[in-house]
Amino acid sequence: MAATYYEIVVKGDEKLLKGFIRGFELGCSLEGGFWLCGDHPIDTGHWERLRLHGHHVHVVCTSAVRRSFLAAFAKAAQSGVEVVSDKKIARAWFEFEFDTYSRDVAASIKGILKTLPAGLQVLAYEPKETEDKKARGVELYSPVHEYRFEGKGRVEGDLEKLLAFHEKLEAIDFANTDKIHLET
Repeated sequence: MAATYYEIVVKGDEKLLKGFIRGFELGCSLEGGFWLCGDHPIDTGHWERLRLHGHHVHVVCTSAVRRSFLAAFAKAAQSGVEVVSDKKIARAWFEFEFDTYSRDVAASIKGILKTLPAGLQVLAYEPKETEDKKARGVELYSPVHEYRFEGKGRVEGDLEKLLAFHEKLEAIDFANTDKIHLET
């Protein structure tokens, strides 16, 4: 069964909140199950403006961690900590695009997209591979190349797997990824 994820937005001093969360993580011996959105490529939408002012911390967590977090935040209310949003995540996704003249890079991109982990799917995938034999032997900075692989698409699914896959795809030269979007 796929994990259920929640986004929690907590109001308070950002440094205090991050310290509180890290202390909670260490005190409960947590190994995963939550992510501080400021530390990961997660789009926090309209909350981003508030986070930049140091008044909110955006956390994404599994349902198992959520209960503990909410209880801990409730105990910290006297320190100015307040949960202002707690929503179940319905979908998570990111869009990507690539454009390369290298067959090796193209093979890497194809390989990564073929070995998609269970729980993720590629949607609206539009690859285009072209060869121009007349351009054979042309140098790297030429306006014409013998080979080109370009495309775009969207990856959607389990948030934890999506984060790992995003990192893997982002590590490839000539591949660009958007932040991960959450729909509640």
